[in-house]
Amino acid sequence: MRAALSRMSFTKRVEYEIFRIPRGTTRSYGEIALRAGKPGAPRAVVAALRVLLDVPWWRVARKDGTFAPQVAREQEQLLRQEGWKPPRKPRRKAARKPPSKRGPKAERKPRRKPARKV
Repeated sequence: MRAALSRMSFTKRVEYEIFRIPRGTTRSYGEIALRAGKPGAPRAVVAALRVLLDVPWWRVARKDGTFAPQVAREQEQLLRQEGWKPPRKPRRKAARKPPSKRGPKAERKPRRKPARKV
């Protein structure tokens, strides 16, 4: 099978790899490029997806698992129809501001403008 894949064009190999992604899961552009035979060409995968019309493009995401902002809502809806569950983001603790020297409700004096020299 690998011999047959090496004779295919890169676009056809990208299409083949995208169809191999299971329903409800995602792969990164870099993973698709690696499996299609060009490990350093994730941008070429994006270009190939623009040409391919009938492939499940919503199964391909960025390396960090996020989606392109232009199609993120549509992509998430299509994946959820396939049974995809978004990954949970860990909660970050909010940084506290140090207390002010004057106290929280201290009134501030208005700044005076320096006198102009004539």
